[in-house]
Amino acid sequence: MKSKIIFSLSLLLPFALILIYVWTTATDLVFRDDMYIIKGGPIESYLKGTLTFADLWRPSDLQRFLGYNLLMLANIKLFSLNCRIFTLMIPFFIMASVLLIYREYRKSLGPDRSPEFIAATFLVLTLIIFNVIQWEGLIFGYALAYQSSMPFFIASFLSLELFLLKGDYQYLPTAFIVTVLAILVFSGKLYIVFAPVLASTFLCYLLTRRSGLTRDFWLRALLIIIFLAVIAFLYMYQLGHNDYSYSSKPAFFAAEVLADPIDALQFLLAAFGASVVGIDAFFACTFLSFHFMVILGLVIVLLYALALFLFFRSHMYEKTYLPFYLITQTFFYLGFMTIVRFGLGLDYGMASRYTYISIVGLAAMVWIFIFILTRPVKPHLLLKGTIFTGFVIIFTGLLLTSIIVWHVQPERKAYFAQLPDIAMRVDTATSEELAKFTERPEQVRASLRLLREYKLNAYRRMSADR
Repeated sequence: MKSKIIFSLSLLLPFALILIYVWTTATDLVFRDDMYIIKGGPIESYLKGTLTFADLWRPSDLQRFLGYNLLMLANIKLFSLNCRIFTLMIPFFIMASVLLIYREYRKSLGPDRSPEFIAATFLVLTLIIFNVIQWEGLIFGYALAYQSSMPFFIASFLSLELFLLKGDYQYLPTAFIVTVLAILVFSGKLYIVFAPVLASTFLCYLLTRRSGLTRDFWLRALLIIIFLAVIAFLYMYQLGHNDYSYSSKPAFFAAEVLADPIDALQFLLAAFGASVVGIDAFFACTFLSFHFMVILGLVIVLLYALALFLFFRSHMYEKTYLPFYLITQTFFYLGFMTIVRFGLGLDYGMASRYTYISIVGLAAMVWIFIFILTRPVKPHLLLKGTIFTGFVIIFTGLLLTSIIVWHVQPERKAYFAQLPDIAMRVDTATSEELAKFTERPEQVRASLRLLREYKLNAYRRMSADR
């Protein structure tokens, strides 16, 4: 009973902080990427009575948003498209990820440590995962399309792992259903890295367990590979066809990365640094420079390398592979992001929108360090000092960022307060005003006019007011 109380506090206190931030900051208006789902997208088809599955399945910027599109339709039907509903759902999706992680965290530390100790130390992870450094993934409705993917991909990995390792076919239906939901319904951007992350984890399993592999194991592995190949084909088939985003040809900067690898490396390292010291702190603190972020990113990468070394040296993989999965997910995602965003500016990868993935990798790194510190075999003084220095760096950066994010919260709230008036003047609003929705003014105007026609979102109370 005592451990349950401690765990509840470790979970609910950080959750409450992020929920309060969302509640007091988020806008209920459509914003940014939503504009392409509305005008010229599945929402217009639904409102015009011409909606087909092809509209819901239609890609945007080489991504499919079937789950988010369905949630948009439900929101229209039930709440006249109040995007605040979506923002309030985001902390609960994050909580789902945290609960899945705790399942493995508890298994990795037990039975050497008491349930109370395990529950108490889990607070260290929840303070990272529920941090407001990811504010850009919290206060806009469209962010749900990305945040909702994390628990499904974690659940997919865990269920596939259970089926592969345990050999019990009772896990097969759950593994297949969750994987279908993860890739085909709630894929977000994580679908991009799921295959290489799974492959890396599977390879590590082969290298660490190669002496005990049976014929049945290989048959199960083959079944999973065939299933994933079919799912990948369904997702990728005509992915670049009939894209409804602003550009049917998303920007790729692989050539630029190869032509300027030093700057590309700085871009990538700054993105790692921004998972600890967020973009708000970077702009607010004059003593922070881009080169500082690059050096910080290098330190974080070295800490990751140490964590992975300790993961294998300590045989932590005998208890769980989830920390390795989450860390490699962060590396592959930030690496891919570098390829597709490098040409937009050296500091572009530091944006808050990318931290919802990188902070989970950060939590996995800290998890490994906690495992090392709490083993019966104590680490030597130098290793212990390095780990605690890493803790100080990580939590100092996150604390600084959190303070600044909360400090500028009134400014963000005031910014959103301008939007309803602009929406009401959609016909006469200037391009500069419409650009405050952070999309092309002509697309914003067309989407808002469509919403006004059907009395949705900003216009849902129009009939009552007139």
